[in-house]
Amino acid sequence: MKKLFRATLVRRVILALLISYPFVWVTLTAKMLFQLWQQQEYDRTNFASSSVGLELQDALARVEDPTEARIVAATIDRQNMGSRRRVNAPGWLVIQIWDRREHRLVFSSAAVADEVLHGNPTLRTRQVVHGHTLQIFEIDTPRWSVLWARSLIDTPWLLGALSGDLLLNMAVAFPCLLLPAWLAVSHGLRPLRRLSQAIAARGPDDLSPLGVVPQYAELKPLAAALDDLLVRLRLKMESEQVFVANAAHELRTPLAVITARAHVLSKATDAQERADAQLRLEAAVGRASHLVHQLLALTRMEISRDPEVVLVDLAELVRQEIVEFVPAALVRKIEIALDTPDRLAVSLEVHPFRSILQNLLDNAIRYGREGGKVAVGLASRGTSVTLSVSDDGPGIANADGPRVFERFYRGVQRNDAAGTGLGLTIVTQATARLGGDVRVTKGLYGRGCCFTVAIAAALRPTQQRE
Repeated sequence: MKKLFRATLVRRVILALLISYPFVWVTLTAKMLFQLWQQQEYDRTNFASSSVGLELQDALARVEDPTEARIVAATIDRQNMGSRRRVNAPGWLVIQIWDRREHRLVFSSAAVADEVLHGNPTLRTRQVVHGHTLQIFEIDTPRWSVLWARSLIDTPWLLGALSGDLLLNMAVAFPCLLLPAWLAVSHGLRPLRRLSQAIAARGPDDLSPLGVVPQYAELKPLAAALDDLLVRLRLKMESEQVFVANAAHELRTPLAVITARAHVLSKATDAQERADAQLRLEAAVGRASHLVHQLLALTRMEISRDPEVVLVDLAELVRQEIVEFVPAALVRKIEIALDTPDRLAVSLEVHPFRSILQNLLDNAIRYGREGGKVAVGLASRGTSVTLSVSDDGPGIANADGPRVFERFYRGVQRNDAAGTGLGLTIVTQATARLGGDVRVTKGLYGRGCCFTVAIAAALRPTQQRE
């Protein structure tokens, strides 16, 4: 039973045709009624040029004998009566012919045999005969005056007759319309079935292009989109596999150091040896902790979908973050300068912005020149906020420029540095999440690096400069 009533395109087409049929029926019925009304309005003043008027004139044009005229009129009268009986039309349709030369009645339909109809050659007239209101039309020929009269049209009967005939014709035509539509839809769905079969036959790890080129133009975008999706999925999986391998490799080193130093610490008898082992153990634990923190931050950035936009004083947030990095800067004797408004109230996601600032500051202090300087700038420009972090360190080698934002890449000059190679990747992801962009230029005094991040934010009224 469920299979019988399941949703299919063929069933939808049939249902659409069934629903459209009443609208088509009503529209065509209205069209025929309108055309009939137009014809009646035309007959009112132009009956002589109508089809009936021209037929009457043609029938009597070459008739001169009254007897012959009577025969022609009787023939027309029988035809009128027969046509009305065939359709069970109510009312009358009668004719009278007068001899214009002798001014006498030549023929009159039986229904009005004892009545004289009064017409007007230029205008339709009305006359009540035996309780029936007749519309009378007159046509004059050189010899005859022809008065053709009909009862007022019974609208309910006319509507029923027109709609009934039309409905019967549409019912006969419906199978002829349905069969081609069903064949067209069924045949048109075959490429989709072949496409689904090609997808179903693939293995779970097969992300190669489908290689299916549909015949129909409407299906080509679908096949192309599927191939493009498979390519992106394959690249994504390859990237994730590389990421997992690199993460495992990066974690292996500090874990190995932790294991070795823990063993040395447990076996050491000399105080200096124990202190050295403890110092190296703490450094390895710190590196592993930092790497795990970076990995969690990057993962959170990639899987988080719902933005948590809040109103925040960005200037105060930057100051608080800088305070957290002061101890690390003091160890390397690095001066941190801040250029920011006194207050800068904006609505944005705080976590991505904090990740950007933390990683840029960490890189500037970690890779900058010992005894050097780091400058942090925050400004609002139009509808955007710009954050810049500059240093006067060794900078980025030309060979490293295109790859500095890749995961786990620390540069040819920094392979012995204590970083993870994920900081700038997180900056890129966070900036993209905030709808901004990041660019790298020369740093302070033409040395080092300057990372500038521009993001869109809903700014509140700007405040005075610090």
